[in-house]
Amino acid sequence: MTADAQRCARAVIEYDGTAFAGSQVQPNARTVQGELEKALNRLIGEVARVRLAGRTDAGVHATGQVVAFCYARERRLPELRRRLNAALPPDLTVRSLRAVGPGFDPRREARWRVYRYRILMNGARHPLERHRTLEIDERLDADAMQVAASRMLGERDFAALGADARGRTVRHLAELRVVRRGDLLEIRVTANAFLRRMVRSIVALLMEVGRGRLAPEAVDRVLDQGARALHGRTAPPRGLTLERVIYASATKQKNERAASPMQAARTNQGKPESSLP
Repeated sequence: MTADAQRCARAVIEYDGTAFAGSQVQPNARTVQGELEKALNRLIGEVARVRLAGRTDAGVHATGQVVAFCYARERRLPELRRRLNAALPPDLTVRSLRAVGPGFDPRREARWRVYRYRILMNGARHPLERHRTLEIDERLDADAMQVAASRMLGERDFAALGADARGRTVRHLAELRVVRRGDLLEIRVTANAFLRRMVRSIVALLMEVGRGRLAPEAVDRVLDQGARALHGRTAPPRGLTLERVIYASATKQKNERAASPMQAARTNQGKPESSLP
């Protein structure tokens, strides 16, 4: 199939990661990409490969993961979305589907990725939320965690908090916010890209600060040393959700290049994915 003959689509998908071995297809394992491709190819009668904006580990959820795929024959996207959702398992759904150019790369063109980690403290229990919230019997010091979080912002080498197959461990952390609402503690993280297990490593480090085992200013030393923080220990995956993948629209690219990453992320908050992740 030539590029000119291709028709391509971009989808925002949502999934409960509890029963998935991760988002990226892998042999002999149930994955988000594998389930999506199986349903899609059965419906369109073609072999289409789904590309993802980013990889999520086993047990990690998403409300705003972005994927793209191309196909040969013209199709009505609203009908394709309806039929896809009917064919997909109950823990995976397509929230939106729209046409996009063949050159669109959901991973390379993403400007920012937004994750949220949820912690329920003090022994509180919410049975309906147990698969997407970490429940602990402790009380964490949210103020100390926010002080530590503010020291981690900006562009720096995050090798202490994750790994990269190519050894490229410099990332730009634009937002790291700790918000407490009663017994619920939420950690919101925005960066241009993440290392493998980086968000869960950040959460684990902040939790040590919240427990009083690590001073907020000590995170500078932990990051500067480069060795894996907490001996590689991370927070459990069930509390983590990929909420958004932000893209720069063609009309905003020039302005956003001049704006700070934090300003760009704030400008796009609350807007649909297509205007943005």
